[in-house]
Amino acid sequence: MSRSNVVVYTTPPLAPLPASDSESIYLLSTIHAGGVDAAVQTADWAANGKAYVAQNGAAIPTDNFSALSGWNDSDADLSAAQKAEADVWKAYIDGQVTDLVNHSLYSLPPNYPVIGAAQLAACPFPMNLYVPQRLKGIVKARLEAVGLWGVGGLHYGEAAEEDQKRLEESFVIGPGGTKTDRAWSGWRAGREAAERKRKFGEETILQRARGAFDPLVRKLGQNKFFFGSMPTSLDIALFSQLTLVLSTNLPNSLLANLLRETYPVLAAHHDAMRATIFPGGWGAVRRLAPPSPPSFVESLKLSLPAWAGGSAGGSVPDASGLDADELEVKAKEKERQFAWGRYAWFAAAGVAFVTYALSSGLLSIDLSGDDLEYDEDDDEDYIHVPGFDEDGEEDDIVIEVEA
Repeated sequence: MSRSNVVVYTTPPLAPLPASDSESIYLLSTIHAGGVDAAVQTADWAANGKAYVAQNGAAIPTDNFSALSGWNDSDADLSAAQKAEADVWKAYIDGQVTDLVNHSLYSLPPNYPVIGAAQLAACPFPMNLYVPQRLKGIVKARLEAVGLWGVGGLHYGEAAEEDQKRLEESFVIGPGGTKTDRAWSGWRAGREAAERKRKFGEETILQRARGAFDPLVRKLGQNKFFFGSMPTSLDIALFSQLTLVLSTNLPNSLLANLLRETYPVLAAHHDAMRATIFPGGWGAVRRLAPPSPPSFVESLKLSLPAWAGGSAGGSVPDASGLDADELEVKAKEKERQFAWGRYAWFAAAGVAFVTYALSSGLLSIDLSGDDLEYDEDDDEDYIHVPGFDEDGEEDDIVIEVEA
């Protein structure tokens, strides 16, 4: 494996893995399977939002990996039909296995603090206040759509108080503050209800897992890898998902136990992939020293837009092949578009505020002049203005105006 200056910028590490998401592990595994010894460094993931590969500081798109020195395409020996079949199975893995893995990492209450702590450790202020929750929200939306969010664990949000109350009711405080289990007091008792919910949720997860893994076992058969004796992109796609639960020590190892006990073929495939691509184990992967953490002022600038003196809006290094002048023109044009967009936003916000203030009665404009009365005679004019007399009763105030 050739030594190179290729770097895979990943999400924060999740011990012992060099990254905490499947995309980062997929890119790293693809590069190593292609014969390139890439180093790993935690990316500015809070701003860029995704992993990427770079050489000499320039990002390399996945379809340009062939330009890397010493690169060997793992799918080079596949026929056109096999490549099409591999694409179908990779889509299947993304649609079935990904949800199960994300459920283990983000939905099960004992496991999320582990990955949440890894994300917070590599996220500067003030991004650590919202970026991890934003990522969790994205995963939650997908799991809710497929009916997996909250299955097999306690509730979140408003229902969490009810769960906590039931758990508290499952104990009795004895003399000296000792706790003992409360005797069974009905189907809605705290301990019994929580236990039934957990078992039902776990059985639901196991059924979903069987439905996802059975076709993969039939496809793999007795082979070491899906298409022969060497791993392909399909093997890497499955490995990058399963290693998040098989290589880590999560408090709730429901999915890992299922794979080891019920699907030893898939567990063996994972172990063979790790031994083939990373013969020295995860600890042998070269990790570059993380950049020095930004100061408080630098962190604050990261959260401000460029027009306010900040440096927000950083992006992955451009790999389009444009020269410096073209990149500068492109950057100025984009900044000009952003400026017009900001002006339009402020104008729309101002109009909306004024419209709301007028329609809600916060502001009112009276142009009728009905409160003023004019009396005219031969020599002088009087203006009657509504007001109050000395006793606090309503009375007109008469103002004399010289003609």
